[in-house]
Amino acid sequence: MPTYLVRARTETLGPGRRARLAENLTTAHADTTGTSPGLVQILIEDVQGRDHFIGGRLAPTGSVFVRGHVPAGADEATMRALAGAARDAVVSATDVAAELVWVYLSELAPEGVVEAGTPHTRV
Repeated sequence: MPTYLVRARTETLGPGRRARLAENLTTAHADTTGTSPGLVQILIEDVQGRDHFIGGRLAPTGSVFVRGHVPAGADEATMRALAGAARDAVVSATDVAAELVWVYLSELAPEGVVEAGTPHTRV
């Protein structure tokens, strides 16, 4: 199951933005990879302004950090497209400038995944 962890200051993900962000990220992943939207998981966490640093300094207000854990096997072009689509999904949902969005994608091998209590197997 593709999983996205989104971290941002509380004020960045204010009312209405969380659901829109989850919807946008889900759609971006599904459209880019062909995965069923029902398999995409989004977790959104608040970060206090004093807890996010870039280069040893407080991160600019509005910064959004996205960590995506996706099934291994996509080609380079798909991974690049997915990272860009995730960035665009954040920008669209939050009105944050693209320069303040950080997206990191990690591929997960099926043998390292347990979903809903059941180990994942290769298909």
